[in-house]
Amino acid sequence: MEIRCPGCLGIFKANHDQELFITEAIQKGQRLIMTDCPKCYKHIPVNPADLLSMESQKDEDQKSSQSVIVNCPVCSDGIVNYIDDGNEKFWGCGECGTVWVSEKDFQQSVLKKS
Repeated sequence: MEIRCPGCLGIFKANHDQELFITEAIQKGQRLIMTDCPKCYKHIPVNPADLLSMESQKDEDQKSSQSVIVNCPVCSDGIVNYIDDGNEKFWGCGECGTVWVSEKDFQQSVLKKS
């Protein structure tokens, strides 16, 4: 099972523990899990459904502000992701749990950090 890190864009093979974790997530229907990249050592988001094809995850269209990779302005360790689960839409950091309800709030938080 190969995974593409959104941080360093490196491709790596999931180790045994990661494969078990991913398999369980697929069985549960989870759409987002966090794992570690052995190349850049960051905690990265993974959509288990993307791995069903056994191909490396594809690079997403980077034009949308919802898919741009941004380090969390609160903890600096996490990556902020846009979450749309059908009921709620928000930006959030999986590392520290910070949530921004609107894109405007998120952008202001990023500007304050700069």
